[in-house]
Amino acid sequence: MAVNALSIGRETTAAAGAANLQGLWPLWIASGVSWLALTAVWWRLRVDATRPARGGVSGRMRAALVVLAVAGGVRGMVLVGHETSLSDDIHRFVFDGRTGAAGVNPYLVTPESRVGVADDDMRWRGEATRAARMNNPEMHTIYLPVSQWVFGAIGKTLSPTGDPARAERRFRLAFVLFEMIGIGLVLLALTRAGRSPWWATLYAWHPLALIEIAGSGHQDAIGLPLLVAGLLLASAKPERCRRWVWAIAAAALIKPFVVPAAAFVLRRSPPAAWGRALVIGIVVTGALGAPLLLSAGGAPVENLRATSERFALKWAHFGSVYEPLLTAIEWRTPAWGNDPQEQLARGICLLAFLIAGIIIWIRSRDAWRGMSALLLAMILLSPTAHPWYLLWALILLPMTRSRAVWVASLTLPWGYVVLADPVDWTVPAGVMVAAYVPIYAALLLDVGPGRPGRGDPSRTIAA
Repeated sequence: MAVNALSIGRETTAAAGAANLQGLWPLWIASGVSWLALTAVWWRLRVDATRPARGGVSGRMRAALVVLAVAGGVRGMVLVGHETSLSDDIHRFVFDGRTGAAGVNPYLVTPESRVGVADDDMRWRGEATRAARMNNPEMHTIYLPVSQWVFGAIGKTLSPTGDPARAERRFRLAFVLFEMIGIGLVLLALTRAGRSPWWATLYAWHPLALIEIAGSGHQDAIGLPLLVAGLLLASAKPERCRRWVWAIAAAALIKPFVVPAAAFVLRRSPPAAWGRALVIGIVVTGALGAPLLLSAGGAPVENLRATSERFALKWAHFGSVYEPLLTAIEWRTPAWGNDPQEQLARGICLLAFLIAGIIIWIRSRDAWRGMSALLLAMILLSPTAHPWYLLWALILLPMTRSRAVWVASLTLPWGYVVLADPVDWTVPAGVMVAAYVPIYAALLLDVGPGRPGRGDPSRTIAA
């Protein structure tokens, strides 16, 4: 497998960049071939979209088992044959998890403070070495409480004398298990909607999901089953908030952009249901977040705020609107400093996202498609558009059949070309155009006449 052969160097030299680009090409080509094969599956399923699923209950069950078996098998191959390479976020997950497992609040520790500590002062074996390998070691963790609880639970399963690679693989394995639960829930949603289980292959067998979770170990996998569970549980009776709000609230304590899912679910519900959802959401988030955040005189909240503010104000990568907008602002305001220029560009993107969110909420026909559209809008209007952000929309795709999300799942990973320039960390303008023009073209097809999937998944499931 192409991902198993991939190795990315982190040296800030032109030679390392050239080697990285040479390693990325086989991955892109293999991903493109897989994407085309899955596109063929989509078109074949689309032909039968208006017909009941064939083969009866036993046939659908066999298909679901094949989907799960292949998904689990290829992920197992990546877990065994690949060490994390495209992203180094896994080091922070392991650091936070082992710190939490040692009884220390991860929001009170920076990796920088643990670099070079003596063996007798280390809280766990290899702490200083792990801290030295992390990006932004001077910053406190940005990962939210539900993630930290999971990190800590995984950390408790690690042997005190275990080697670093095994620890990373243990975390990736745990994330894959969460992801497989999410795939199982997608299969359940398809079954309740009377659709073929083969639609689930669009996520379960997708190279992006394989690379970003089994390969790179991104913690977004923890939230994927929670988002799907929340939408699935809410499909039949959205006003019964206690059935589904807990899942959305827990997912929001992994990535806060999940919160609007509740608004899409409650779109046609009476005000009392909105009130009940708010109360339940506050109780759940308080119960999960307070033990970690409301300690040490509020220091964890302040540390998390400071890290989040830095990410919000300075981090940028591959933003389809932000990058050209910032360039235009810099051209029009050469006398300004870089900070106000960036703040203006980010403010415009945020305003555009809020307007887009309102329009999507008003026009949405069901929570699945509404949330998918909002997640895509977030990526398109965000200053930072990492490929794994798209997984939240991609896992909904078997229910939404969004052509824009599907095209983005092919082109968004082209942003990894930044690894070919480890000195300046820039993406060529031609790559930006090649990646985003097809996405926006597909988006026009989604919102225009003849868009796919005119049925309402929530009504179908409820029936």
